[in-house]
Amino acid sequence: MCTSIFTTTKDNKHLLARTMDFSFPLNPNVLYLPREYEWTSEADKEKHQSKYGLLGAGRLLGTSYFVADGVNEHGLAIAELYLPNKAVYQKELNDEKINLAPHEFITWALGKFKSISDLKTELSKVNLFEVPAPLINTVTPLHWILTDTTGACMVIEPTGKMLHLKENPIGVMTNTPLLEWHIENLSNYLNVRPKQYDPVEFGDYTSHAFSQGTGTLGLPGGYTPPERFVRATFFKENIDQAAVEAEAVTNAVRILATVQIPKGIVVTSEDKEDYSQYLGMMCNESKTYYYTDYNNTRISKVALTDELLERKTPKVFVMKKTEDMNILNQESISPEEKISDIKQTGETGANILDILRQELVLGVKAAQDGSLNDDAHQTIDQTIEQLKMLKNNI
Repeated sequence: MCTSIFTTTKDNKHLLARTMDFSFPLNPNVLYLPREYEWTSEADKEKHQSKYGLLGAGRLLGTSYFVADGVNEHGLAIAELYLPNKAVYQKELNDEKINLAPHEFITWALGKFKSISDLKTELSKVNLFEVPAPLINTVTPLHWILTDTTGACMVIEPTGKMLHLKENPIGVMTNTPLLEWHIENLSNYLNVRPKQYDPVEFGDYTSHAFSQGTGTLGLPGGYTPPERFVRATFFKENIDQAAVEAEAVTNAVRILATVQIPKGIVVTSEDKEDYSQYLGMMCNESKTYYYTDYNNTRISKVALTDELLERKTPKVFVMKKTEDMNILNQESISPEEKISDIKQTGETGANILDILRQELVLGVKAAQDGSLNDDAHQTIDQTIEQLKMLKNNI
Protein backbone atom coordinates (compact mmCIF):
# COMPACT_ATOMS: atom_id res chain seq x y z
CA MET A 1 0.00 0.00 0.00
CA CYS A 2 1.61 3.35 1.08
CA THR A 3 0.88 7.02 0.34
CA SER A 4 3.32 9.78 -0.62
CA ILE A 5 3.02 13.58 -0.86
CA PHE A 6 5.29 16.38 -2.07
CA THR A 7 4.98 19.89 -0.65
CA THR A 8 6.72 23.27 -0.93
CA THR A 9 7.24 25.85 1.83
CA LYS A 10 6.92 29.62 1.50
CA ASP A 11 10.72 29.91 1.70
CA ASN A 12 11.00 27.41 -1.22
CA LYS A 13 11.98 24.25 0.66
CA HIS A 14 10.67 20.96 -0.73
CA LEU A 15 9.59 17.95 1.29
CA LEU A 16 8.84 14.43 0.06
CA ALA A 17 6.93 12.40 2.66
CA ARG A 18 5.43 8.93 2.73
CA THR A 19 3.72 6.28 4.81
CA MET A 20 5.20 2.79 4.70
CA ASP A 21 2.24 0.42 4.75
CA PHE A 22 3.08 -3.26 4.79
CA SER A 23 1.80 -6.52 6.29
CA PHE A 24 5.27 -7.98 6.97
CA PRO A 25 7.19 -6.38 9.90
CA LEU A 26 10.08 -4.62 8.16
CA ASN A 27 11.84 -3.32 11.32
CA PRO A 28 13.63 -0.50 9.49
CA ASN A 29 15.86 2.20 10.90
CA VAL A 30 17.40 5.32 9.39
CA LEU A 31 20.55 4.38 7.46
CA TYR A 32 23.49 6.34 6.17
CA LEU A 33 25.11 4.76 3.12
CA PRO A 34 28.47 6.38 2.32
CA ARG A 35 30.18 7.49 -0.82
CA GLU A 36 31.89 4.53 -2.47
CA TYR A 37 29.51 2.12 -0.76
CA GLU A 38 29.81 -1.20 -2.59
CA TRP A 39 26.93 -3.62 -2.94
CA THR A 40 26.16 -6.68 -5.05
CA SER A 41 23.02 -6.90 -7.18
CA GLU A 42 20.66 -9.82 -6.64
CA ALA A 43 19.90 -9.65 -10.37
CA ASP A 44 23.23 -10.60 -11.93
CA LYS A 45 25.65 -10.62 -8.95
CA GLU A 46 27.46 -7.60 -10.41
CA LYS A 47 29.04 -5.17 -7.97
CA HIS A 48 27.96 -1.53 -7.82
CA GLN A 49 29.62 1.39 -6.06
CA SER A 50 27.85 4.53 -4.91
CA LYS A 51 29.25 7.93 -5.80
CA TYR A 52 27.18 9.98 -3.34
CA GLY A 53 26.24 9.56 0.31
CA LEU A 54 22.58 9.14 1.22
CA LEU A 55 20.14 8.87 4.12
CA GLY A 56 17.01 6.75 4.14
CA ALA A 57 14.86 4.23 5.96
CA GLY A 58 15.87 0.65 5.36
CA ARG A 59 17.81 -2.33 6.59
CA LEU A 60 20.15 -5.13 5.61
CA LEU A 61 18.79 -7.38 2.87
CA GLY A 62 21.04 -10.36 2.32
CA THR A 63 24.57 -8.96 2.60
CA SER A 64 23.83 -5.38 1.48
CA TYR A 65 21.93 -2.43 2.89
CA PHE A 66 18.98 -1.02 0.95
CA VAL A 67 16.51 1.78 1.53
CA ALA A 68 12.81 2.11 0.70
CA ASP A 69 13.04 5.90 0.58
CA GLY A 70 15.80 8.43 1.01
CA VAL A 71 17.65 11.60 0.03
CA ASN A 72 21.25 11.98 -1.16
CA GLU A 73 23.88 14.67 -0.63
CA HIS A 74 22.70 16.60 -3.71
CA GLY A 75 19.05 16.69 -2.71
CA LEU A 76 17.65 13.97 -4.96
CA ALA A 77 14.90 12.13 -3.03
CA ILE A 78 13.06 8.93 -3.99
CA ALA A 79 10.41 6.73 -2.39
CA GLU A 80 9.15 3.35 -3.56
CA LEU A 81 5.51 2.29 -3.29
CA TYR A 82 3.66 -0.85 -4.30
CA LEU A 83 2.10 -1.17 -7.77
CA PRO A 84 0.47 -4.63 -7.71
CA ASN A 85 -0.94 -6.12 -10.92
CA LYS A 86 0.63 -3.36 -13.02
CA ALA A 87 4.40 -3.51 -12.47
CA VAL A 88 6.18 -5.35 -15.29
CA TYR A 89 9.70 -6.75 -14.85
CA GLN A 90 11.96 -8.57 -17.25
CA LYS A 91 12.47 -12.32 -17.02
CA GLU A 92 15.85 -12.29 -18.77
CA LEU A 93 19.11 -10.48 -17.99
CA ASN A 94 20.43 -8.06 -20.58
CA ASP A 95 24.22 -7.87 -20.86
CA GLU A 96 23.96 -4.51 -22.61
CA LYS A 97 22.02 -2.90 -19.76
CA ILE A 98 22.29 -2.28 -16.03
CA ASN A 99 20.50 -5.24 -14.46
CA LEU A 100 18.85 -4.43 -11.14
CA ALA A 101 16.40 -6.11 -8.81
CA PRO A 102 13.40 -3.81 -8.25
CA HIS A 103 14.22 -3.25 -4.57
CA GLU A 104 17.74 -2.11 -5.54
CA PHE A 105 16.63 0.80 -7.74
CA ILE A 106 16.68 3.50 -5.05
CA THR A 107 20.11 2.55 -3.71
CA TRP A 108 21.48 2.59 -7.26
CA ALA A 109 19.83 5.89 -8.24
CA LEU A 110 20.54 7.88 -5.07
CA GLY A 111 24.12 6.68 -5.03
CA LYS A 112 24.75 7.68 -8.63
CA PHE A 113 22.77 10.80 -9.62
CA LYS A 114 22.53 14.43 -8.47
CA SER A 115 19.07 15.23 -9.84
CA ILE A 116 16.13 13.92 -11.82
CA SER A 117 17.57 15.32 -15.06
CA ASP A 118 20.86 13.58 -14.24
CA LEU A 119 19.04 10.26 -13.72
CA LYS A 120 17.11 10.69 -16.95
CA THR A 121 20.31 10.35 -19.00
CA GLU A 122 20.78 6.71 -17.93
CA LEU A 123 17.28 5.53 -17.06
CA SER A 124 16.81 3.82 -20.41
CA LYS A 125 19.84 1.65 -19.65
CA VAL A 126 18.16 -0.04 -16.68
CA ASN A 127 16.80 -3.57 -16.94
CA LEU A 128 14.59 -4.40 -13.95
CA PHE A 129 15.00 -8.15 -13.50
CA GLU A 130 12.31 -10.22 -11.82
CA VAL A 131 13.99 -11.50 -8.66
CA PRO A 132 12.63 -11.83 -5.10
CA ALA A 133 13.78 -9.45 -2.38
CA PRO A 134 15.60 -11.13 0.52
CA LEU A 135 13.85 -11.22 3.89
CA ILE A 136 10.33 -11.24 2.43
CA ASN A 137 11.18 -13.62 -0.45
CA THR A 138 8.78 -11.78 -2.74
CA VAL A 139 9.16 -10.02 -6.08
CA THR A 140 8.11 -6.54 -5.02
CA PRO A 141 5.83 -4.79 -7.58
CA LEU A 142 7.08 -1.22 -7.26
CA HIS A 143 6.80 2.25 -8.71
CA TRP A 144 8.78 5.31 -7.61
CA ILE A 145 8.18 8.99 -6.88
CA LEU A 146 11.21 11.28 -7.37
CA THR A 147 11.84 14.89 -6.33
CA ASP A 148 14.82 17.25 -6.27
CA THR A 149 15.82 20.82 -5.38
CA THR A 150 14.34 22.23 -8.60
CA GLY A 151 10.87 21.42 -7.29
CA ALA A 152 10.33 18.75 -9.93
CA CYS A 153 8.12 15.79 -9.03
CA MET A 154 8.23 12.76 -11.31
CA VAL A 155 7.07 9.15 -11.27
CA ILE A 156 8.50 5.95 -12.74
CA GLU A 157 5.96 3.18 -13.33
CA PRO A 158 7.52 0.06 -14.92
CA THR A 159 4.86 -1.12 -17.33
CA GLY A 160 7.13 -2.22 -20.21
CA LYS A 161 10.73 -2.96 -21.11
CA MET A 162 11.82 0.68 -21.13
CA LEU A 163 11.68 2.81 -17.99
CA HIS A 164 10.63 6.42 -18.41
CA LEU A 165 9.84 9.44 -16.26
CA LYS A 166 6.42 11.06 -16.23
CA GLU A 167 5.45 14.30 -14.54
CA ASN A 168 3.33 14.20 -11.41
CA PRO A 169 1.49 17.55 -11.35
CA ILE A 170 -0.47 16.58 -8.22
CA GLY A 171 2.49 15.68 -6.02
CA VAL A 172 0.66 12.65 -4.60
CA MET A 173 1.12 8.93 -5.24
CA THR A 174 -0.49 5.80 -3.80
CA ASN A 175 -0.81 2.41 -5.51
CA THR A 176 -2.61 0.72 -8.38
CA PRO A 177 -4.15 1.98 -10.70
CA LEU A 178 -1.55 3.99 -12.60
CA LEU A 179 -1.00 7.70 -11.94
CA GLU A 180 -3.04 8.91 -14.93
CA TRP A 181 -6.13 7.10 -13.62
CA HIS A 182 -5.81 8.70 -10.18
CA ILE A 183 -5.46 12.17 -11.68
CA GLU A 184 -8.54 11.74 -13.88
CA ASN A 185 -10.50 10.34 -10.92
CA LEU A 186 -10.15 13.69 -9.13
CA SER A 187 -12.89 15.00 -11.45
CA ASN A 188 -15.36 13.00 -9.34
CA TYR A 189 -14.65 15.20 -6.31
CA LEU A 190 -14.95 18.76 -7.62
CA ASN A 191 -17.68 19.44 -5.06
CA VAL A 192 -15.42 18.77 -2.06
CA ARG A 193 -14.10 21.96 -0.49
CA PRO A 194 -13.01 23.37 2.88
CA LYS A 195 -15.70 26.09 3.06
CA GLN A 196 -19.08 25.45 4.61
CA TYR A 197 -22.09 25.26 2.27
CA ASP A 198 -24.84 27.86 2.68
CA PRO A 199 -28.35 26.90 3.87
CA VAL A 200 -30.67 25.62 1.15
CA GLU A 201 -34.40 26.32 0.74
CA PHE A 202 -36.80 23.47 0.07
CA GLY A 203 -40.17 25.15 -0.60
CA ASP A 204 -40.98 27.15 2.53
CA TYR A 205 -38.38 25.27 4.59
CA THR A 206 -34.75 26.34 4.96
CA SER A 207 -32.35 23.49 5.64
CA HIS A 208 -29.32 24.30 7.77
CA ALA A 209 -26.21 22.18 8.29
CA PHE A 210 -26.04 20.22 11.52
CA SER A 211 -22.57 21.64 12.13
CA GLN A 212 -19.39 22.70 10.33
CA GLY A 213 -17.80 20.54 7.62
CA THR A 214 -20.47 20.30 4.93
CA GLY A 215 -17.87 21.24 2.33
CA THR A 216 -16.04 17.95 2.93
CA LEU A 217 -19.18 15.86 2.41
CA GLY A 218 -18.30 13.22 -0.16
CA LEU A 219 -14.61 13.05 0.70
CA PRO A 220 -13.82 9.29 0.64
CA GLY A 221 -12.86 7.74 3.94
CA GLY A 222 -11.64 4.23 3.10
CA TYR A 223 -8.09 2.93 2.61
CA THR A 224 -8.11 1.82 -1.02
CA PRO A 225 -5.46 3.54 -3.18
CA PRO A 226 -8.02 5.77 -5.00
CA GLU A 227 -9.57 6.89 -1.70
CA ARG A 228 -6.18 7.63 -0.13
CA PHE A 229 -5.07 9.49 -3.26
CA VAL A 230 -8.14 11.76 -3.19
CA ARG A 231 -7.92 12.34 0.55
CA ALA A 232 -4.18 13.10 0.51
CA THR A 233 -4.65 15.46 -2.46
CA PHE A 234 -7.47 17.35 -0.74
CA PHE A 235 -5.55 17.84 2.50
CA LYS A 236 -2.28 18.67 0.73
CA GLU A 237 -3.94 21.34 -1.40
CA ASN A 238 -5.97 22.97 1.36
CA ILE A 239 -3.78 22.85 4.46
CA ASP A 240 -2.18 26.21 5.36
CA GLN A 241 1.14 26.37 3.51
CA ALA A 242 4.16 25.91 5.75
CA ALA A 243 6.49 28.89 6.06
CA VAL A 244 9.64 26.90 6.86
CA GLU A 245 10.93 23.32 6.88
CA ALA A 246 9.90 22.48 10.45
CA GLU A 247 6.33 23.53 9.71
CA ALA A 248 6.41 21.45 6.53
CA VAL A 249 7.29 18.39 8.60
CA THR A 250 4.33 19.11 10.90
CA ASN A 251 2.06 19.55 7.88
CA ALA A 252 3.27 16.26 6.39
CA VAL A 253 2.51 14.43 9.62
CA ARG A 254 -0.99 15.96 9.74
CA ILE A 255 -1.75 15.21 6.08
CA LEU A 256 -0.48 11.64 6.25
CA ALA A 257 -2.42 11.07 9.47
CA THR A 258 -5.54 11.10 7.28
CA VAL A 259 -4.29 8.03 5.36
CA GLN A 260 -2.28 6.18 8.02
CA ILE A 261 -3.60 2.68 8.69
CA PRO A 262 -3.81 1.47 12.30
CA LYS A 263 -3.30 -2.20 13.07
CA GLY A 264 -6.43 -4.28 12.64
CA ILE A 265 -8.22 -1.93 10.22
CA VAL A 266 -6.96 -3.47 6.96
CA VAL A 267 -6.56 -7.27 6.92
CA THR A 268 -5.24 -9.14 3.88
CA SER A 269 -6.80 -12.25 2.36
CA GLU A 270 -4.07 -14.17 4.21
CA ASP A 271 -5.34 -12.71 7.52
CA LYS A 272 -2.30 -10.44 7.94
CA GLU A 273 -2.57 -6.88 9.20
CA ASP A 274 -1.51 -4.28 6.65
CA TYR A 275 -0.63 -1.13 8.59
CA SER A 276 1.47 2.06 8.45
CA GLN A 277 4.77 0.96 9.96
CA TYR A 278 6.46 4.37 9.73
CA LEU A 279 6.38 7.86 8.25
CA GLY A 280 9.46 9.02 6.34
CA MET A 281 9.99 12.66 5.37
CA MET A 282 12.88 14.06 3.32
CA CYS A 283 13.84 17.69 2.70
CA ASN A 284 15.58 18.13 -0.66
CA GLU A 285 17.42 21.30 0.36
CA SER A 286 18.64 20.48 3.88
CA LYS A 287 19.24 16.80 3.02
CA THR A 288 17.50 15.84 6.24
CA TYR A 289 15.52 12.68 6.97
CA TYR A 290 12.63 12.68 9.47
CA TYR A 291 11.14 9.45 10.85
CA THR A 292 8.22 8.45 13.07
CA ASP A 293 7.52 4.84 14.01
CA TYR A 294 4.14 3.19 14.49
CA ASN A 295 4.91 2.70 18.19
CA ASN A 296 6.58 6.08 18.73
CA THR A 297 4.95 9.21 17.34
CA ARG A 298 7.89 11.45 18.28
CA ILE A 299 9.76 12.71 15.21
CA SER A 300 13.40 11.62 14.90
CA LYS A 301 15.70 13.72 12.72
CA VAL A 302 18.99 12.88 10.99
CA ALA A 303 20.83 15.44 8.83
CA LEU A 304 23.32 14.56 6.12
CA THR A 305 26.17 16.56 7.68
CA ASP A 306 29.73 17.02 6.42
CA GLU A 307 30.92 14.88 9.33
CA LEU A 308 28.61 12.06 8.31
CA LEU A 309 29.69 12.34 4.68
CA GLU A 310 33.30 11.77 5.76
CA ARG A 311 32.36 8.38 7.17
CA LYS A 312 33.48 5.44 5.04
CA THR A 313 31.10 2.73 6.23
CA PRO A 314 27.31 2.55 6.66
CA LYS A 315 25.77 3.77 9.89
CA VAL A 316 22.50 2.64 11.43
CA PHE A 317 20.60 5.18 13.51
CA VAL A 318 18.48 3.15 15.87
CA MET A 319 15.04 4.64 16.36
CA LYS A 320 13.35 4.26 19.73
CA LYS A 321 10.26 2.19 18.97
CA THR A 322 8.30 2.67 22.16
CA GLU A 323 6.19 5.76 22.84
CA ASP A 324 8.45 8.62 23.93
CA MET A 325 6.17 10.63 26.18
CA ASN A 326 6.89 13.91 27.97
CA ILE A 327 5.77 13.00 31.49
CA LEU A 328 4.64 16.08 33.40
CA ASN A 329 4.08 14.46 36.79
CA GLN A 330 5.28 11.49 38.82
CA GLU A 331 2.10 9.47 39.11
CA SER A 332 2.73 5.74 39.10
CA ILE A 333 1.51 3.86 36.06
CA SER A 334 -1.19 1.24 36.22
CA PRO A 335 -0.46 -2.53 36.02
CA GLU A 336 -1.98 -2.55 32.55
CA GLU A 337 0.44 0.19 31.40
CA LYS A 338 3.35 -1.70 32.95
CA ILE A 339 2.42 -4.83 31.01
CA SER A 340 2.27 -2.75 27.83
CA ASP A 341 5.70 -1.28 28.61
CA ILE A 342 7.16 -4.77 29.07
CA LYS A 343 5.69 -5.86 25.73
CA GLN A 344 7.11 -2.81 23.96
CA THR A 345 10.50 -3.36 25.65
CA GLY A 346 10.55 -6.87 24.19
CA GLU A 347 9.82 -5.48 20.73
CA THR A 348 12.59 -2.90 21.17
CA GLY A 349 15.00 -5.61 22.27
CA ALA A 350 14.17 -7.74 19.24
CA ASN A 351 14.76 -4.75 16.98
CA ILE A 352 18.14 -3.98 18.60
CA LEU A 353 19.22 -7.62 18.32
CA ASP A 354 18.29 -7.48 14.63
CA ILE A 355 20.43 -4.35 14.20
CA LEU A 356 23.33 -6.01 16.03
CA ARG A 357 23.08 -8.93 13.63
CA GLN A 358 23.18 -6.54 10.69
CA GLU A 359 26.22 -4.75 12.11
CA LEU A 360 27.98 -8.10 12.68
CA VAL A 361 27.38 -9.14 9.07
CA LEU A 362 28.74 -5.79 7.89
CA GLY A 363 31.81 -6.10 10.15
CA VAL A 364 32.62 -9.60 8.93
CA LYS A 365 32.26 -8.47 5.33
CA ALA A 366 34.57 -5.49 5.94
CA ALA A 367 37.16 -7.73 7.60
CA GLN A 368 37.04 -10.16 4.68
CA ASP A 369 37.59 -7.52 2.00
CA GLY A 370 40.16 -5.58 4.05
CA SER A 371 38.09 -2.40 4.40
CA LEU A 372 37.82 -2.49 8.22
CA ASN A 373 39.09 0.85 9.55
CA ASP A 374 38.52 3.49 12.21
CA ASP A 375 34.81 3.54 11.42
CA ALA A 376 34.63 0.14 13.11
CA HIS A 377 35.14 1.90 16.43
CA GLN A 378 32.10 4.07 15.75
CA THR A 379 30.10 0.93 15.04
CA ILE A 380 31.25 -0.61 18.31
CA ASP A 381 30.35 2.56 20.21
CA GLN A 382 26.94 2.60 18.59
CA THR A 383 26.39 -1.05 19.50
CA ILE A 384 27.16 -0.25 23.12
CA GLU A 385 24.65 2.61 23.05
CA GLN A 386 22.05 0.26 21.62
CA LEU A 387 22.62 -2.19 24.47
CA LYS A 388 22.33 0.68 26.97
CA MET A 389 19.02 1.65 25.37
CA LEU A 390 17.73 -1.88 25.84
CA LYS A 391 18.91 -1.96 29.46
CA ASN A 392 17.24 1.37 30.25
CA ASN A 393 13.95 0.15 28.82
CA ILE A 394 13.84 -2.95 31.01
